[in-house]
Amino acid sequence: MTCWEVLDLPPDADSRTIKRTYAALLKKTRPDADPEGFQRLREAYEAAMSGQESALDDAFAATAVEMAAPEPVDATLPQRYQQALAQGNGPAFEVALLERCISDDTVSDEERRWAFDTFHWLSAWQRLELPAQWLDALTSQCRQALHSRLALALAQRNEADFLDAYARRDDHAWLRQPAHAQWLNQTLATLLCDSHFWFPALFEAVRAGQSWPLGGENPCPKNEWQHLLRREQGPAFIAHQRVLAVVPPHTAQQRAARLLLAPMTLGQRRAFAQRLSEADWDACRTLAARIKTDHPDVALSLPGGTVYFWQEWETAVDTWPLALATVLGCVTGALFQAPWFSGGLVSTLGHALAWSVAYVVVGALAWQLWRPLVHRVRVLDERLAVRLPTRLCPTRLPLLPLRDLLPGAIMSVAISVQFGPVAGLMMVATLAVIGAGKRQARTGYKEWSSLHPRKTIGAFGLITLLMAVMFAALKSIDSHYQVDRNQGLQQWTERVCSRMPRTAQPCQAPATQAQWYGQEAE
Repeated sequence: MTCWEVLDLPPDADSRTIKRTYAALLKKTRPDADPEGFQRLREAYEAAMSGQESALDDAFAATAVEMAAPEPVDATLPQRYQQALAQGNGPAFEVALLERCISDDTVSDEERRWAFDTFHWLSAWQRLELPAQWLDALTSQCRQALHSRLALALAQRNEADFLDAYARRDDHAWLRQPAHAQWLNQTLATLLCDSHFWFPALFEAVRAGQSWPLGGENPCPKNEWQHLLRREQGPAFIAHQRVLAVVPPHTAQQRAARLLLAPMTLGQRRAFAQRLSEADWDACRTLAARIKTDHPDVALSLPGGTVYFWQEWETAVDTWPLALATVLGCVTGALFQAPWFSGGLVSTLGHALAWSVAYVVVGALAWQLWRPLVHRVRVLDERLAVRLPTRLCPTRLPLLPLRDLLPGAIMSVAISVQFGPVAGLMMVATLAVIGAGKRQARTGYKEWSSLHPRKTIGAFGLITLLMAVMFAALKSIDSHYQVDRNQGLQQWTERVCSRMPRTAQPCQAPATQAQWYGQEAE
């Protein structure tokens, strides 16, 4: 009696069938009740398993070359499989076809679908003898193909292609397995979370297809599900933030919304950023993180394509216009008051520069104290700013009277008292000229110096050159009105009258040229 007769199985039974049959017969043949029958059953099981593995190896060696070759035109894949079964090479045919599906791109979708339906690959009913590395490769290949199609449809904003690829998931029987179904849940959730665009109808279709209820247990990963819910509510959230961006910014959240989402130029955004406090910057960081995570399409529309375009502005100090205006005002007022024919223009210039530096330093320290104080009355300042004409502001952003105009007015009055009204007028004129230059909106989101380093160096070089030319010009003017040791009155009667009494005839007035200049007269 052969092992197949003992097990009551055909010779081509696979190992899974052999194991199940053996387990069922063990319940009927107990070793304590029928030791000989149990021994006979055990030997038959071992022989069948050994014979099945040997037959698989021999058959695979005989058919591997044949299966690797393209199929004849007159023989379909099911027909070739039936021929292999008739010859007892069914397992080898399956293994060779599995290898071909992994390594050969010419296998059609119809043939691949037939192979999955016939051999139950990647399901609970696949053969245990299939090489594990090939099954892993097949799993990776199938997952990658489905993932690529879904991701490409989202990237191209093709909602129809995505829904079509998703609807065909029923064609892939392997997706019904728990492990693969969990992978699909994770993949869909990740794709929807990472997509730059949001499609409400698409999300509803996936949510219904994957059985993601709005309440209760949810097979969608928890973190991704919370993210998806925020994105689903995203249009209402963004609409609310855009409303906050255009109303008077009385709260930190309103100011953060205005900086990020208000319809302003980059220059206006930068000017507005200079008015923010630490609490406002915290609100900006919170809103920017929310937009970047949940609304990447909105983030792409912001300056530079990033929601963090304002990061360099948080620590930037843009007080150089007031400092430059103060220096020019002090210098102009001092030179305007100075007597140009006294030969002291250079010393007057140095005096003015020293006082301007003192004004700038004291003004900077006072500004650090004034800024947080005036921020407490920001609401009143905004109401007053509405009444001012926008043309007074360099970026067409309403100036804040208490924050922006009052410090400049105090500085202008201070230098006018010391250096005259011309100094105050020069300071105001300088600020007006700088403001007019700032009216042009910038096209980049980086600092001007980082975008044009050569121009920055050139500007500083030009200022230095102008200062040197001014100094040389003033020095030249002074030289025409100063006397050296060989000019003006000289020593009295150097030779003739230095040792003679006043009554001496040669020393009587009027003195001669020789008496005045002595030997120099020669």
